[in-house]
Amino acid sequence: MSTITSHHIKNTANITRILGIGTLFSVLLLVGCVSISTDEDHAEGASDDSQKHTFVVGENPTIDVRGFNGPIEIIAGDDGEVDVEAKLTIPSRVSYSATVNGNTVTVVAKKTGSGFTIGRSPGAEIRLVVPEQSTIKAHTSNGQIIVDGITGNGDLESSNGKITVTDSDGEYVTSTSNGSIKFSNVSGQFSADTSNGKIEFLGSMLDGTSNHFKSSNGSITVTFQDDPSIELDARTSNGTINSDRPILATTMEKTHLIGMYGDGSANLDMKTSNGSIGIH
Repeated sequence: MSTITSHHIKNTANITRILGIGTLFSVLLLVGCVSISTDEDHAEGASDDSQKHTFVVGENPTIDVRGFNGPIEIIAGDDGEVDVEAKLTIPSRVSYSATVNGNTVTVVAKKTGSGFTIGRSPGAEIRLVVPEQSTIKAHTSNGQIIVDGITGNGDLESSNGKITVTDSDGEYVTSTSNGSIKFSNVSGQFSADTSNGKIEFLGSMLDGTSNHFKSSNGSITVTFQDDPSIELDARTSNGTINSDRPILATTMEKTHLIGMYGDGSANLDMKTSNGSIGIH
């Protein structure tokens, strides 16, 4: 017959307690309720924070927005003022500022501190209402960018997120590593570059402009709202090129099309490695 000593009982209890703690921690991880951080203020990090600012500006202000882990939305509003709203997730891990200097409004949200979280991450959702005539600079590391109703130039960049420009006129340079780029009801000069995503264009390209669309993995679709006057060079490595519009072509192959619509007063270069190109 085996003899059960108090030492054995104590060891068994310790093992049971350790297993119980490990199981509880695993369950908490699965439901996404555990935050691990080196910040001292854990209570502040558990809640969201809303910021609102209004700035008085002159004609054609410059709007410079830099965010992370969240969308940036910029829409047209009244002249003479800029309204800024930001929702900060885990604000103790976000450095945020909104300032005006001369005729430039600058909004910056960036990650601070160290450690990691499970279930939620620090970030900023930023929304601005700006004068219709504005110059836009918007950059975010993880999130979409939306520009609506703006007349002016735009420089838009996202590391991971789609970019959408709607009802806007001007010169727009856009790029994203992972996401689609869409122009809808626009007029001006346009550049779009995405590593993984499709490019869609609906609008017109002004005479004398140079336009460039490039996707490493994704289709490119261009729909002109007018009778275009475009000198075209379109290429794809894996896909086809189709034009519904009559074109004066000098090169017409399955994967390469060079030609001219109208007088060819603007340039349009399109290239995709994996995807088809359609022109309507």
